[in-house]
Amino acid sequence: MKEDSDQRSLPINATWKTFESVIAAKTARPIRDLIFYPKVTAQEFLVKTAPSRAGTEPDVNAGVSALQHAMDRAVRQCPSTKFVLVGYSLGAWVVDRFLLTDSRRQPLVLAAQLYGDPQWNVPGKGQGLAVILGHGLRTHYPPFPDRVHSLCNHRDPICGTGYPAGTRDLRPRLVNVPKEAKCPGHTHCYSDKSTTHGGQFLASRVNVDWKNRSYGLTCDDTVGKAVPVTVRNGKGTARGSGIGGYDHWEVQTQRITRGTVPRLGDVTAVLFSCSPQPSNFMLQELRVYRTADGREVGHTPTFQVDGLSPQYQPDTVRFSEGHLLADVKFYGPGDSHATGPSILRHVTWRWDGSRFVKQSEIDARKPEPTDLSRQRVTVNGIGPLRIGMTRSEAERSIGSRIPEGPGGSDCRDLSIEGGPKGLLLRFSNDDRLVAISVQSPASISTASGIHRGSTRDEVMTTYAGEINEQHTDELVFTPKGAQFQGKVITFALNDNGGVDRFIAGEEEFADPRPCGSD
Repeated sequence: MKEDSDQRSLPINATWKTFESVIAAKTARPIRDLIFYPKVTAQEFLVKTAPSRAGTEPDVNAGVSALQHAMDRAVRQCPSTKFVLVGYSLGAWVVDRFLLTDSRRQPLVLAAQLYGDPQWNVPGKGQGLAVILGHGLRTHYPPFPDRVHSLCNHRDPICGTGYPAGTRDLRPRLVNVPKEAKCPGHTHCYSDKSTTHGGQFLASRVNVDWKNRSYGLTCDDTVGKAVPVTVRNGKGTARGSGIGGYDHWEVQTQRITRGTVPRLGDVTAVLFSCSPQPSNFMLQELRVYRTADGREVGHTPTFQVDGLSPQYQPDTVRFSEGHLLADVKFYGPGDSHATGPSILRHVTWRWDGSRFVKQSEIDARKPEPTDLSRQRVTVNGIGPLRIGMTRSEAERSIGSRIPEGPGGSDCRDLSIEGGPKGLLLRFSNDDRLVAISVQSPASISTASGIHRGSTRDEVMTTYAGEINEQHTDELVFTPKGAQFQGKVITFALNDNGGVDRFIAGEEEFADPRPCGSD
């Protein structure tokens, strides 16, 4: 931060207030450092910068030195410290000078906001007093435009917007130079609108520091209302009445991973461990935040198990193809707290538009290949195959490969290595199992016994009241139960009125024709 010697510097304080409120969602409370240097009045400024005293200027270097010392002090206390700067009036010149002359510290600055800068030099808009009096920094303005934002009010006498460019008659400006720092309504003062914009700009350049910020946690639903916990270097402690019957919680970030989720965009998942004390057990919770600003969007639901809670394997938490995945160990009948859990499962969650829901939970041990020819098809899948699985999850569930194959713009129909022949798995192009197709020569039937060769009347009788005849050669079974919503079985009929083939799954994809066909 940069400020002149008047502690009432309104633009500085207002900018920081906005910055601090916005940044609160991203990181732990930032440290404010007011930096003082010799104050220079407008008259002193003109005397020191007069052409007759070429080579002299106000005490800009004193301000630069004060800024450098403050930065060094902060870095000694925390080597990873980064900075945002605010400069007002002569303070803006100090920031300019620092950025252009200190190549060692300049990379530590994420952003700078300037107001009423004497170095202002924007073609067509005017020049600041320093530029007119021959003390310009001889560089593009503002310096480092990707990181520096500058505001100059119309007819601000110090930065000069609205005055004829290059004029050396400064008397009209002198009339407008305020004598006090607290000058509401003056052109050299900056309003709430300007400082709000400035504070938001600074906050936009600060990345979320996931290991140094505040979170709201429940310690895996140990309590019903989230408790604020501030972590430093990935560790924190929660105390108070809100943490249940415990003395305190010891909290640690175990995994931070970034990815993309449909309808959410760029997100970051943070896995926390929480150890209620006094105790000797550890709980975990997995929460997801927007990467840009750190706002929480959701968390994975607590596992509903009897006994000890399962344990996430931190290194396996990741995003893949729009889903959140993790390997989780569950306690088996012979497991104890001392020995730890032994049953490893692959768990997948998806975002349903309002929350994360568990999509699948698959035993990590490779199963014996499943003979699907003896299984029956439902709108939810066949055997261990469930609608919504990814291809890798489907392969693990049946113990067989599902090789890639051709398809259309929305989906592809894939065979299972080793059969059964005539059974095709339809995957959407975001790698979800969306439908299961049965065609020649397969003899697999539905759960109600309908198969290839069944008659039209048998279909109508079996699914009485739930059949929709959209075309003369197709019958669509739409189950009424809420748990089946959006899923159907479409039966394609041959010229004799018998079932030639059928497909079950999500209604959008339950078309008996091959993917990619017209």
